Amino acid sequence: MAGDKIEKKIIKFNEIKLSVGESIQLQNPADNSKDRIFVKFIGYRESKSILVTTPKMGKVEMQVQKGHKFIARFFSVKTVYAFSVAVLDIKRTPYPYIHLTYPHSVESVVVRNAQRVEVELIVSVQNEDPDKTLEEAVSAKMTDISTGGAKLTTAEPIGDIADDISISAKFKVGGVDQYVQILAIIRRIDFLEAEEEGGMDFHVYGLEFRFVEENDRLILHGFVYEQLSKQ
Repeated sequence: MAGDKIEKKIIKFNEIKLSVGESIQLQNPADNSKDRIFVKFIGYRESKSILVTTPKMGKVEMQVQKGHKFIARFFSVKTVYAFSVAVLDIKRTPYPYIHLTYPHSVESVVVRNAQRVEVELIVSVQNEDPDKTLEEAVSAKMTDISTGGAKLTTAEPIGDIADDISISAKFKVGGVDQYVQILAIIRRIDFLEAEEEGGMDFHVYGLEFRFVEENDRLILHGFVYEQLSKQ
């Protein structure tokens, strides 16, 4: 079985074709944690600035200053777009939003994925849409996985089709427990009714992975290929 095929190229920002309201992920390049911030795209003026909603940590508005640098990422189907930005200006009226510096180049990475394997893993899930953040992360059962997606079963709803969610999971690779966090998008939702009266109904989610950190990607690949070798 061949592994993932990754295609990289440099494009212009206006080639991404972002739509108003889509989510952009921001990461502090000086922060080694796995914390990610999501903002909504408002618009842009070419060569001038990008407008996004003010970042929030949970439901609390994040304090940012002019010059604050971020690595920005946007995820579309099997493509990850990444570019560097800095806070250009901060506005409070008529609603909170910020101007980010306009990137003159964007890295585009297309990943074509491998086959899935059946698993039984308990993972933690959070909806990353700023308007749908869950009060607490939800426990879910992962029933299959590939390097490009997974299927989850939950006792309560976690989101709608096209919502971004983050998955925290523990994979055993080479006999060693490894912890990863993966960003995914909900592509399909099914509902399983209880087979017996009084039993529990379940929500089933088909997910596509949208972004995996390089180190976590190596762990993910190692786990999937190790499971394949056992089948």
